[in-house]
Amino acid sequence: MMDDNFILLVLAFLWGTLLGLFYFGGLWLTVKTVLGKRRPGRWLAISVVARLAVVLSGFWIILRQGPATFFFTLAGFFLVRIVLTRRLGPERKGSYHATHP
Repeated sequence: MMDDNFILLVLAFLWGTLLGLFYFGGLWLTVKTVLGKRRPGRWLAISVVARLAVVLSGFWIILRQGPATFFFTLAGFFLVRIVLTRRLGPERKGSYHATHP
């Protein structure tokens, strides 16, 4: 049987990935669609406030569980950032990713 603390850390990591997908996926959608909006500044402001409110609330919930769970959540959050940046970011000519899928 697995240790309850290990399960909690795995769930914290998964929670961080969900928060990261929400935050960075929402950022990507905002940047992708902002030019088509009538008032792009307002759209950006609403987007950043909404994304921050959700993500900070999610981190606050986890932070109350202890520092270890917080750091595992943070690790999942930033792992999503790294993966999405590489997947959705611009292609770089001459880079490894541009020549190898």
